[in-house]
Amino acid sequence: MMLKFKLLIFLFFLPVMVFAQDQDWQIFKSTHCLIYYKQAPENLLNQLAQKVETYYDEITDEFGFNRLNFWTWDNRAKIYLYDNQEDYKNANRDLAWSSGAVVVRNKSIQTYATAPELLDNVLAHELAHIIFREMVGFSNPAVPLWLEEGVASFQEKRSQNYYLKSYLSEKIRSNTFMDLNQLSSFRSLTTQDKQVINLFYVESYSLLNYLISEFGKDKFVSFCQYLRDNKDLTRAFRYAYSFDSLSDLESAWKAYILK
Repeated sequence: MMLKFKLLIFLFFLPVMVFAQDQDWQIFKSTHCLIYYKQAPENLLNQLAQKVETYYDEITDEFGFNRLNFWTWDNRAKIYLYDNQEDYKNANRDLAWSSGAVVVRNKSIQTYATAPELLDNVLAHELAHIIFREMVGFSNPAVPLWLEEGVASFQEKRSQNYYLKSYLSEKIRSNTFMDLNQLSSFRSLTTQDKQVINLFYVESYSLLNYLISEFGKDKFVSFCQYLRDNKDLTRAFRYAYSFDSLSDLESAWKAYILK
């Protein structure tokens, strides 16, 4: 089945710092971010900075995240804005399929000025990576990649749940979806083909949407707090949602998709 929609811009979470230290960057400053750019127009820089401030407040509020480490002065987020896709690809050859990349511990984002839906989706997605990890812990081994990417994708400003459910219903009925054990086995997406990556993001987003739409924001915040404090994914699901295992979560999620 061919998808009738672009589900998610492919974006990637990087565990190590790989950004090139190019001396040609200019710097555009706002309260919570430093934008490194070369030839981007001033109106785009202003829009980008304004969106950072908006998302900083919105995502923080959605996660119920009490700020302890404010993004000010030397602690501001850094956005490396390449002029075009070609320059971005040359700097990120392993991520040529992506529109953005993030190193959460450094609060550093890479993207490019002509990236599709840069302001509404790419930026929100990458900032959510940072804010989520600030909440649950940068080195928390209990956080699977699907949960992190689901949280980030949930921030994107699009509404395609009808098409998502239709697509996933077909995948579940034909048993061509990825079960939660498979989903949880992913540590990296760099070696995967586009179809696998797409399904990974579809399911990750759908699981997050299920948890929040069915059980509400407060339960998700409690889940994240337990995950942060106890570093145990299964127990966090049991504590917040009464799912005794990932299999229980998977069964409930499939029933939600198929109803």
